[in-house]
Amino acid sequence: MSALQPAHAATVDTLLQTAVQHFAKTDYAAADGALERLMVRSPGHVEALHLRGLTQHRMGQHALALVLLESALRLQPDHAAVLSNTGLVLRALGRPQEALACYDRAIALQPDFAQAWGNRGNALRDTGESLLAVDSYRKALDLQPGYAQSWHGLGLAYHDLARWQDAVAAFDRALQCQPDMAVACLDRGNALRELDVFPEALAAYDRAIALRPSYAQAWSNRGVLLKRMGRMQDALDSYQQAIGLEPDFLDALVNCSTLLKEKMDLDASGAMNKRALLLDSDCSGAHLNLAICHLLRGDFAQGFAHYEWRWHTEQLRTAVRPFVAPLWSGSQSLKGAAILLHAEQGLGDTVQFCRYAPLLKAMGARVYMEVQAPLLPLLHSLDGVDLWLRQGDALPHFDLHCPLLSLPRAMQTAPDSVPARMPYLAADAGRVAAWAQRLGAPQRLRVGLVWSGRPEHKNDHNRTMPLRELAPLLSVDAEFHALQKEFRPADLALNPEALGVRLWADALHSFADTAALIMHMDLVVAVDTSVAHVAAALGKPVWLLLPYSPDWRWLLGRDDSPWYPGMQLFRQGADRSWPAVLDRVQVALNRQVLSGGL
Repeated sequence: MSALQPAHAATVDTLLQTAVQHFAKTDYAAADGALERLMVRSPGHVEALHLRGLTQHRMGQHALALVLLESALRLQPDHAAVLSNTGLVLRALGRPQEALACYDRAIALQPDFAQAWGNRGNALRDTGESLLAVDSYRKALDLQPGYAQSWHGLGLAYHDLARWQDAVAAFDRALQCQPDMAVACLDRGNALRELDVFPEALAAYDRAIALRPSYAQAWSNRGVLLKRMGRMQDALDSYQQAIGLEPDFLDALVNCSTLLKEKMDLDASGAMNKRALLLDSDCSGAHLNLAICHLLRGDFAQGFAHYEWRWHTEQLRTAVRPFVAPLWSGSQSLKGAAILLHAEQGLGDTVQFCRYAPLLKAMGARVYMEVQAPLLPLLHSLDGVDLWLRQGDALPHFDLHCPLLSLPRAMQTAPDSVPARMPYLAADAGRVAAWAQRLGAPQRLRVGLVWSGRPEHKNDHNRTMPLRELAPLLSVDAEFHALQKEFRPADLALNPEALGVRLWADALHSFADTAALIMHMDLVVAVDTSVAHVAAALGKPVWLLLPYSPDWRWLLGRDDSPWYPGMQLFRQGADRSWPAVLDRVQVALNRQVLSGGL
């Protein structure tokens, strides 16, 4: 017996060494095979259990990995490395709090264990504690300044905290430590994209791809950036590369479908969305893209059904109202019921969809309307509302509720049944009179202008134009009045009043003031902003200037709107430029001036 023991020990040690070599070469199947043979000979070998647990973890078998690592810990509870790696597996299983406990035990046993501090930072990020994660990564880096993974983790924590410059600096340090770290290049690109440093962000994505040509996530994120840069075809090519590498890559499919929709290839976009939904029937992004494709085509039934998925998107998920009262779907009787209608998105959306209140009132409801504070003075002129509330006010008891943009579905609205009685809003008579005094008697056709909206709006880069592009229109023999409150520095540098545009921003304290000024206009020419909705709801003629890829509400292939009968649509062509649009507007406006009015 004793003569066999050295040979047995040599066999165990050899198998362990062989397994370590295979593991280092990422040949996990071979490593696992060697470890399995070793454990037949020595079932209680702690290091074999430890390494086999890590091997199973790398192979994606996290549950089995946890069993092996816990077996090792039962044999040696004070093994700091096993504790730290058990934390890795628990994170992979979606159990970050238990992972934190493992890291804390490992650090208590070995306070200078840099890897445990770094892993602890990862688990803290998982629990949403990114500020605490920064401290944990910093501790790891104090102990091991060249620890690339912790520099990368620190960058991710700063990214969580929207500290973009700090994130870039941390990713740079990670790449100094490990120049071939493709994921750090990817995340550096993400942070630079948030800083709007597009050329550097593109270079970071390209470096990630050069390091790992099959890196589908880098190809997809590169597509996101190229789209923001306006390089639509390059973005499409990048998305298609990502999907070619990973055909089931859901984010790339949805991003690609969004781009195809904006290129107005609705058939291809719809097909891509359906492909995404086959992978995940609850994919909110694909549902929302399908909604927009259907709505643009005038298929309101399918469009508004898919549009309900907006509440599951990242943008609106946190805006869901946790009411006890049920959502009104259109099927419940409203006779004698109190219903809360609540604004949910932009000011223009509220103006457009508040029109349903009189219809619900006629169905026997007591209608409570909660809206954004800046709109409240103007919306008081709407019929059919029993109680007005501004967002943030205490709410009374109500029996049912409905977000404003869910009303078309509940009312089974179709393009030929849009409630379009105009006007449904009215300006305050006293304010209208005050503006009459200020403006004086009209000498020429009065035209209200809106050429830009809020820069924070997600689609502002498409809907807004610079004043210099509007300038040719100002040669028409008419009075021009700016109806917007915000101006870009480049526009102010052109001195709009010297170009013939009167500015009234200092006198426009609310939408009630804007509405009163609009009542003195013969025509409003505007890009797609809330002011255009206000003017149309007041019954004023509106010429709306639309980008090539318009918002869903303006439909396709028509120069009028079922939502606003007095509105005329001027659309960009496939070149996505404004000059051709403004040429048509200038011709039409000259015609109106020559004919003596509208």
